[in-house]
Amino acid sequence: MKSRLDEALELSEEILRNIELGEVRLQTAIQKTLRLARLINDMEAVDWIREELKGFSRKENSLTNEAWEACKRSNRVYYDKEKEKELAFTQSVSVLEELIAALKERMKVSYDPNVSVSSQSQYLPPLPQGNGPERRGIAQNIATYTEQIEKVKSSFYDYVFNINYELRFSNITEDIFTRKRLQVDEKLSDISPEAVRKFVSVHENLRSSNAEDWANAVHSCRRILKDIADELYPPKEEPVLIGDRPIKVGEDQVINRLIQYVDSKSSSSRYEELVGSHLKYLGERLDSVYGAANKGTHAEVSKEEAERYIIFTYLLIGDILSL
Repeated sequence: MKSRLDEALELSEEILRNIELGEVRLQTAIQKTLRLARLINDMEAVDWIREELKGFSRKENSLTNEAWEACKRSNRVYYDKEKEKELAFTQSVSVLEELIAALKERMKVSYDPNVSVSSQSQYLPPLPQGNGPERRGIAQNIATYTEQIEKVKSSFYDYVFNINYELRFSNITEDIFTRKRLQVDEKLSDISPEAVRKFVSVHENLRSSNAEDWANAVHSCRRILKDIADELYPPKEEPVLIGDRPIKVGEDQVINRLIQYVDSKSSSSRYEELVGSHLKYLGERLDSVYGAANKGTHAEVSKEEAERYIIFTYLLIGDILSL
């Protein structure tokens, strides 16, 4: 089965093609855009498009605030110089399309009839008035309604185009991360099956709406790093000398042990420096959350922050296991 985002990407491509090639009426493209907004859970856009489709809501003789905002989003607002204020055209797209079609039919029959006048006639009859003024009026109305439709069309095209771009970009990043995840999962399951199980627990905590569960997910990241450090660089009682400086690599010095593992396996000093600095940063952040929990307090961890720590942990593990 297609995911909602896959369906949204396919639908956005279809809508763009419909608009660019004029394959369907704009009203139909707008109805499809409503489906697109629902697929990506963009409820603000849903409200906007519903105003377009059902007619703009009014209270007494003016538009509601929601309807006015929808008009602005649809490029329907213009400045009236005579009234010296902003107004909005509110005819629905379907009405505008029907008006243009009817005017074009009127244009076809508003031609001037052929008139035959004999040059030998002593009294010339008055020539009938032509339909030029009527045709000019029809052409002006067609131009006005067409301009209005184009303004609305541009707003919907821009919205769908941006959604299409975002979905394409998310697919690219998702594909990259999926490949990385598969590589890490394969190596991680060989080194530490327990770490894999903890990542499953992390995922479950992230699905919660409870902030404490998000903090627990961060704690699990710290425990996962310790599991990996225990396998790759078991704790030692004696410090390791780096130059003249002793570095502790005991049970609790998880980050130090991982850095020493990277140092022992990598032939690139630049790689060691980057991974080491990332490990130190992540370790400090995880320790701050862990330390707060040990003191009986709850560190404030947003869901977004927890997700960032988890992704960072995953990518760092991938870098370490790639050595």
